[in-house]
Amino acid sequence: MKAFQIVPSVAEYAEFCDFAKEVGLGQKDLVLTNEYIYHPTIAELNLGCQTLFQEQYGAGEPTDVMVDAILAELSGKDYERIIAVGGGTIIDIAKVLAVAERSDKVDDLYDKMSALKKVHPLMIVPTTCGTGSEVTNISIINRTTKGVKQGIVSPAMFADQAALIPGMLSSLPYGVYATSSIDAMIHAVESCLSPNACPLSEIFSEKALELILPCWKAAADSGEKDGWKKYKAEFLRASNYAGIAFGHAGCAAVHALSYPLGGVHHVPHGESNQVMFAPVMRKYLEKQPAGKINRFE
Repeated sequence: MKAFQIVPSVAEYAEFCDFAKEVGLGQKDLVLTNEYIYHPTIAELNLGCQTLFQEQYGAGEPTDVMVDAILAELSGKDYERIIAVGGGTIIDIAKVLAVAERSDKVDDLYDKMSALKKVHPLMIVPTTCGTGSEVTNISIINRTTKGVKQGIVSPAMFADQAALIPGMLSSLPYGVYATSSIDAMIHAVESCLSPNACPLSEIFSEKALELILPCWKAAADSGEKDGWKKYKAEFLRASNYAGIAFGHAGCAAVHALSYPLGGVHHVPHGESNQVMFAPVMRKYLEKQPAGKINRFE
């Protein structure tokens, strides 16, 4: 049986400035983020970090073309730590940067996946409430030449630290909150149902659901579009717990079926998972009516 472990250290901070002060962000750090995140929260701190904005290299979820362009841009730069501040796209790219050598392209990393080593320390600050990727060792890249999303998986891709800062979700659009929190819920359910689940991973799956479902209801009952923001900390923790769970147990058919939708038709990850979730759960009930899935009824 695979041993249960949580590799990155995980800490909560009230504000980004508290995180920056504690870890000593400065000139030798590369911050990978988006401009809409950087200017309200990071720029005013005058940290002196090197900064790279993902959207300057392509829009949407990470592709081999986008990541190769970033790798080429960074080939002549001198930096030590990588600080990822963003959602799933930022985090997936940062994991690649953490293991890539100067001359590497994305295809090279797939070819030598079993031998990857960490080149740069990695710290991750998630700004959505769904990916859970801050505590996993997989990066999903759309390989445009193959028309499919495919993971790069390596122990070297674990972050050294994950920083949970609820305030970083304050500007999250409602649609992104909705699809990302659905993604976290699906991570929790699939990891709990996985044959690779263990009693410890199930604790994190179940705790994630115990946070998400009541907060969804409370947010809906508020009658306000931004009612969910009262529960930013709960949604962020739930995403983290679900990430810990699926990092151990994995996901299953919902994610497997959603990747072609994303790879071929460019449907955002949370939306494609949402489309597949109910049909897959119905099939599980049909195949195993007395199975583990009954705990969710």
